[in-house]
Amino acid sequence: MSITTLGTAAYNTAKEIALATELIRKEISLSEFNVVNETTIEIDGKEITVSKKAFSKILTRLRIPKAFADRFRKGFGDNALKELIRMMKANRSDANDTTVTLLVDPREKEIIDVLPAKYASISNKSFISFIEEYIHKYDLGVTQFGSNSINGTIINTVAPNSVFRVPGIKDEVFNTGVTFRNTPSNGLEVTPHLNRLVCTNGMSSTSFAETFGLHQFTDANISEFNDHMISMAAVGFQPVGLKDKIEKAVNTDASLSELQYAASRLLSTSKKVDWNYIQRYAPIDRANIAYQNCGIDTAALTKNQLANAKCGMSIWDVVNGMTNFASNENRFDIGDHARANLMIDAGNLLMKKQYDTEALCQVDPFANRDLLSQKEKQLVRGEV
Repeated sequence: MSITTLGTAAYNTAKEIALATELIRKEISLSEFNVVNETTIEIDGKEITVSKKAFSKILTRLRIPKAFADRFRKGFGDNALKELIRMMKANRSDANDTTVTLLVDPREKEIIDVLPAKYASISNKSFISFIEEYIHKYDLGVTQFGSNSINGTIINTVAPNSVFRVPGIKDEVFNTGVTFRNTPSNGLEVTPHLNRLVCTNGMSSTSFAETFGLHQFTDANISEFNDHMISMAAVGFQPVGLKDKIEKAVNTDASLSELQYAASRLLSTSKKVDWNYIQRYAPIDRANIAYQNCGIDTAALTKNQLANAKCGMSIWDVVNGMTNFASNENRFDIGDHARANLMIDAGNLLMKKQYDTEALCQVDPFANRDLLSQKEKQLVRGEV
């Protein structure tokens, strides 16, 4: 099955959107702003909305635990919290810890993140200009190009005539390529990208060993990036250890926790996604009902218990449910950025250091706890 790539018009449209969603970066000292409340700060006499994430980052910078700040505000009110923050700001200023970088969404007029001082993020304009050289150099075809102001820009590509096969496993044949990603928090990242040919499912992972990132375009960084791309291209952009990982995923039971993770990530792609519909990709309801039929309420299980409960699917089944939805589902107005992020989520599940059920012994010779006879049990308990 052939892989569909973006035409020139579609690529240019996606590029224009990426350039239009650029964030404003503003360096500011702690003394230059005042906290009005947990949703607003004041700069130069003007009030600006601040996101929950950004407000939490401000508290972290001031060494104020968020849980403590919440209790303090509830107990003493916004004015008391405001005074506490003012005193902590003064303390940090005395310690010469005075500057932060604000990330501002100009469309929403909201501060969405707070980064360290002198943080050299890469603009979308510089990112696109930079990676286009590599797209042309390695003749990469763009399959997805998505962006949003909070999570940056993702471009998935496939390389020509690059095929990766998993020996001994039918239908596990992939086109390989590269995912280029630019985010406010991590800068520019490059990682292998895979398209499963039998159903054109795309997958990337920030857990691949080949993942490489840079925060600024220095000569040394660019030289290292060039070397990294050459190394990836030399092996056809194939991730190291992928064959062994897929074989393990095929033969390892997924847990309820891992299936819940998949379902939640599918829901996150769009507010229009229907819970009942995603059951065809991540059938968590059917798995829960199976346990309920055995008298177990999965809603009452702890995190560790969910990780120890098998869901009736392999890890590979769960991963492919995620990538199939990301690559081929078209009824919920899912953008390329959300699709590409879901492909990364799927790849990160595949590349987990240890799957939940790997630690479980697959053979149970003591299902009836019959190691001890009744007399031996009495001896152990001190009853005789």
